[in-house]
Amino acid sequence: MKFASKILLVKEMSNKFYAKIGLNSELPCVIMFGMAFMLVFAGFDTQAYITETALQSVSNAYPDRISAHAGYYGMCITYFTFTLSTFITPLVVSYLSAKWTMFLASVLYTTFMVTFMLVNSYVFYIASALMGLAAALAAIAIAVIWTGHGVYMKEITTFGNESRNSGLHWGINFVSLIFGGLLLLIIFNKTGEAETISMELIRYIFGGLSAFTILSNILFALLPSHSNQSITKRDSFLTTIRKSVRLLTDIKVYFLAICFMFMGLSLSLYITIYPSCLSFSKSVIGFGNEIIAYYAFITSASQISGGCFISFLSKRIKNFGYMPTMLIALPLYLLAFLGVCLAFPKNANLKPTNGATYLSPSLSIWLVIGMLICIGDSCWNTLRTAVLTKMYDREINFFSLIAASICFTIAWKIHLREIEIVSSAKHTTSISIVCGNNNL
Repeated sequence: MKFASKILLVKEMSNKFYAKIGLNSELPCVIMFGMAFMLVFAGFDTQAYITETALQSVSNAYPDRISAHAGYYGMCITYFTFTLSTFITPLVVSYLSAKWTMFLASVLYTTFMVTFMLVNSYVFYIASALMGLAAALAAIAIAVIWTGHGVYMKEITTFGNESRNSGLHWGINFVSLIFGGLLLLIIFNKTGEAETISMELIRYIFGGLSAFTILSNILFALLPSHSNQSITKRDSFLTTIRKSVRLLTDIKVYFLAICFMFMGLSLSLYITIYPSCLSFSKSVIGFGNEIIAYYAFITSASQISGGCFISFLSKRIKNFGYMPTMLIALPLYLLAFLGVCLAFPKNANLKPTNGATYLSPSLSIWLVIGMLICIGDSCWNTLRTAVLTKMYDREINFFSLIAASICFTIAWKIHLREIEIVSSAKHTTSISIVCGNNNL
C-alpha cells in the first residue's frame, strides 16, 4: 500500500513538473518526441553508413580481432532479429508502456554505439542481435521503438491534429542525418585522418554518435506518460501468430511480398552497401572519408524532398495512387542502378579498390546516384505506409526485413554489378505485378 501511494505521489509531482514547463500540452510534447527520435537515428543511421568501412580497417590492422565484412554480418543479424521480434513487440509494449519501451530501446542503441570503443567480434555480434531482439530482458531495440512510436503518437494526438503532428514529427526526424554528417565532417577535418579510419578515429566517431543516443535516452525518459486503454490494448503472442498465418491465405500478400522484398534490397543498398562503395572507392576520385558526410547530407535532403514531392502531388492530383508513385520511382531506380554499374569498380562493395570503371567517376556523379536511390526509396516508403494502413497490419513488413537480411548476408560474396542487376530485375517485376493486379 505504501509503495502504491509513493507511485501516485511521483506521478502527481511529474504532472506538476510537466505542466510547469509546458509539456502537458500537445504541441511541445510532439516536438520533444520528434527530437528524441531525431537524436537516436542521428546515431544509428550514421553508423550504418560507416560501420563496414570502419570494421574492415580494424580487420586489416588486427586480422584476429574481427572479420573484414563484419559490418555486413552485423546488419544481417540486426534485420533478422528485427524480423523475429515483430511477433512479440506487442507484448513488450503492453508490459512497459509506449514511453518506457522507447526509452529502453534507445538505451540499447546507446549500448550498441559504446561497443565500438573496444571493437571485438563477439561483443559486436551480440550487440547487433540486441538491436533486433533481447528476449531475456524483454527488450527489443529497432522493432519495439517503432511499435512504441506508433502507440505513443496516438496517445498524445487529439482528434483533428493527426496530419500536423505526424508531419511535424517526421520533419524533425528527417534532419537526423544532417547532424550525423556534420559530426563526421568535423571529426575527419579536425583529426586530419581523411584517408584511413584508425581505432582512435573510430572512438571519436562512435563517441560522438553515442552522445546523440544518450541525449535521446534523456528525452525519452522525460516524455510525459500517457495511458489510454482503448489505444494500448495489445494482441497476445498467439493472436499475433494467428494473424500472420491468416495473411498467407490472401493471394494479394504474395504479390505485395515481391514488392516489399525489393524494398528490403533497396534498404540494404542505400543504408550500408552504397556508402561502403563510396568509402572503398574514394581514392579513384581523390577524396577521403569525408565523402560519407556528403552522402549523409544528400540522403537527408533527398528523403525530405521525395516525401514532400509525393505529398504535393497527392494533394493536387485527384486519385493520385499507388501506380503513379511507383512509376515515379521506376526511372529513378533504373538510372541509379545503371549509374552504379558504370561509375564504380565491380568489387567496390567488397574492399578498397582503384579498379577500372566504364564511366569516368566524380563526386557529383556519385552523389547524384545516391540522391536517385534515396528519392526512389522515399517513394516506395510512402507507398508501403499507404498499403499497410489501408490493407494490412504491420505483419506484412516481414518480407522486406527478410530481403534486407538476405542482401546483407550475400553482399560480401557477390560483386556490385550483380547486386544491381538483381535489384533492377526485382524492381521491374514489382511494378509489372502491380500493373497486372488492379485489386492491389
